[in-house]
Amino acid sequence: MSDNLKDKSVKAFFWVVVDKLGSSTSNFLITIILARLLSPAEFGLLAMVMIFFELASTFIQSGFSFALIREEEISEVDKSTTFIFNLVVAVGCYGLLFAAAPTIANFFSQPMLSSIVRVMGLMLIINALGAIQQTILTHKIDFKSQTKIRFIGVVLSGAIAIVMAYYGWGVWALVAKLLLNEFFSTVLLWVYNSWQLSLVFSWTSFRKLFGFGSRLLAEALIDKFFRQIVQVLIGKFFSVVTLGYYAQANSFANMAANNFQQAIQKITYPILSKLKSDLIRLKEGYRQVIKMSSFFIVPVMILMGVLAGPLLVVTVGEKWLPATLFLQLLCAAGVTYHLNSINLDLLLVLGRVDLCLRIEIVKKLITGILIVIGIQFGIIGLVISQVISYYIAILINSYYTKKFLDYPIGEQLRDVTSSLVFAVIAGLT
Repeated sequence: MSDNLKDKSVKAFFWVVVDKLGSSTSNFLITIILARLLSPAEFGLLAMVMIFFELASTFIQSGFSFALIREEEISEVDKSTTFIFNLVVAVGCYGLLFAAAPTIANFFSQPMLSSIVRVMGLMLIINALGAIQQTILTHKIDFKSQTKIRFIGVVLSGAIAIVMAYYGWGVWALVAKLLLNEFFSTVLLWVYNSWQLSLVFSWTSFRKLFGFGSRLLAEALIDKFFRQIVQVLIGKFFSVVTLGYYAQANSFANMAANNFQQAIQKITYPILSKLKSDLIRLKEGYRQVIKMSSFFIVPVMILMGVLAGPLLVVTVGEKWLPATLFLQLLCAAGVTYHLNSINLDLLLVLGRVDLCLRIEIVKKLITGILIVIGIQFGIIGLVISQVISYYIAILINSYYTKKFLDYPIGEQLRDVTSSLVFAVIAGLT
């Protein structure tokens, strides 16, 4: 790894740590305050519709950001083409959701969801207006600017949401938090990035980017669907309150596992992409990523699982205590998040998105079978099936890591061993 790349890596890691200490911690504290002011049912209402926005957001991006980050240099035509495509698709997705809102409300037997979907849909258009700016900053490994933007957006939107919740706005406080965060972040992305929009759309550029992104899009849509389907099933077949408990537990687990892993991925993907022609250095890079991720994630997830009940009572209050078992099960799944993500990242770095799609289809077929079996045993059976699917996914995701880097799952687990030992000792004392 060149000295310049090492220097960028160190600076990037520093700012991601600052981001985690600042933005993510602030967001978590805001969520805790909102959880004390609002009811589980209000969190459940929001969780019911998140699948539609996750899928729409993924479709709008269409893998273009990953395609652009892999480029040595991003041309102005590529930037403009991506911007126009994102915006047009975002407007289309919003129109579809606006029209489908009453149907979604009827599906869950929650009339209020119609208005919620139509207002939240504006997030898609706002996000599309700033997506290319964020991609440019990531390509330049400029996480300092992104950290500042994220922190300001989180704090401003969170403060407004807390005031709204205090004055009885209920679920609309949660909607406002999401919508305003997108708005503030997008405005700041334009302020921090000097890119000048040219409104040029090139079919040549589109075909190049979509050639890579379309295959990644299919994989991402499948993954997002199955990540959210548990919430849809809980909302449909159980109660909105139960969904609220699950959503809060999922929020805690994601804060500890997914947020950290996503931060690591933001750094490692653009950096390791520059090493894709040297498999020996690439393997060493991935080993370091796994060791670093495991050192932080594994102990935190085990400790959170052990202390789930007291943690919920102290942070969000006794009314959330029924979420304890959900949190413990999701922490058991969270131990695997980083390994699954890192193994898939290799295929993206190598440009083998065709294999990503193949892997996702196999995994989700297995996940679907597990969900059908699990739901027969009630809500706990459904969540346990979700946990089992993550462990099976590790075996599947690591297949190509062994093939391309000679880095099998056994060797990966040996690299994680020190973190596991530390976590077990910490969890038992």
